[in-house]
Amino acid sequence: MPMSKYSSRMMRVAVCILASAGLSSCSWWAGDKLATIDTELVSKSIEIVWSVDVDGRKPADPLAYGQVALTGQGEAARLVIGGRDGRAHVYDLSGGELYRIALSEGSDSGAATLASGLVVLSDTDAQLYAIDAKLGKIAWKYPLSSPVTGMPIIVDQDVLVQCTDNHIYRIDAHGEKVWSFSSQTGGLGLYLNASPLLHDGRIYALLTTGDAVALDAKTGDLVWRKQLLLNTDAPDLADLKAPQAIPVWMPELTWGSGDAKDLVLFSFYQGEVFALSAVDGSTLSSHDMSLKSAPLVDGKFLYIAGSDGSFQAIERSTGVVFWDKKLSDAELVGPVLWHDSFWLADADGTVFRVDKAGHVQASVEISGSIDRAPVVIPDGVLVHTSLGGLYLLH
Repeated sequence: MPMSKYSSRMMRVAVCILASAGLSSCSWWAGDKLATIDTELVSKSIEIVWSVDVDGRKPADPLAYGQVALTGQGEAARLVIGGRDGRAHVYDLSGGELYRIALSEGSDSGAATLASGLVVLSDTDAQLYAIDAKLGKIAWKYPLSSPVTGMPIIVDQDVLVQCTDNHIYRIDAHGEKVWSFSSQTGGLGLYLNASPLLHDGRIYALLTTGDAVALDAKTGDLVWRKQLLLNTDAPDLADLKAPQAIPVWMPELTWGSGDAKDLVLFSFYQGEVFALSAVDGSTLSSHDMSLKSAPLVDGKFLYIAGSDGSFQAIERSTGVVFWDKKLSDAELVGPVLWHDSFWLADADGTVFRVDKAGHVQASVEISGSIDRAPVVIPDGVLVHTSLGGLYLLH
């Protein structure tokens, strides 16, 4: 006789309980400490294919935070990253430097590739640049109200950027402003600021004031606003609650005893994860969890890397935690998926490869902190460290 939906769900819960001895609840939102699954290292190492010194840092220079983007295909493929040395660097896929393009100041922003193939990034002088990686020159630039230290987001032919002062701009492929959204400045934030999310004609963003907002992607008009933090001040860094992770949209997620539909997750570092209705911004649920990068939705599972060094797999339709792995004592960023494995990195410079059963396949230590999620390209996984090294791994 076919197993009923209720029986199937109970069987999954039973499996979770058996697999995690001593676990008092399998619900993500139950608030109980999850047991760590003991796993053995399956593979010996992660290969460093090549590395380059992007930023040319001297010992007293500021740390490097730029993020790389891929443009082009095949032999025409290029990697573009902004450096602390005040240049945009263009590399081939073997790590050979092709161009150094002068910017007004150093760059700590992420980079994104427009449909035209131009790569967009910002510098600390609040200039937004479109880099032509084929010709090694600036195609256009646009002055912003403040720098971008998050990730530019592609919207059709255009680019969307969220500045450190809570301004959001939509810039078209020719460097002209389509619209801008201005919000109250204030609150404390991390140096690497949050980035917006585009989904189904709306833009979702989390501001340093603690406001979550939804905007019309075509016009920039405010659809709804929700205040998530009553107090955005902090006496010291240990109490700082600030946005850094990109919001995540999901069609469904089980929250304790209830099911949520059409929701957006908004995450605070050293704070909470809020599930808000994508329709009207109403709060569906919240959970104490500190995240520096966005959870990954892959099939029926949600994969979350916490700033406490833990990595979890949660079945979205039931809320069952399938596994919970303690990878590090340092803050994690990621995960990203390459060749059916998850890649994560931590603030101590360690990169981890984890399979979908939660087993650590390999790890490698690199000099410097890794503060942004790895970047996937066809040839492997790229990480940029705070000491300015860009590494291709596989």
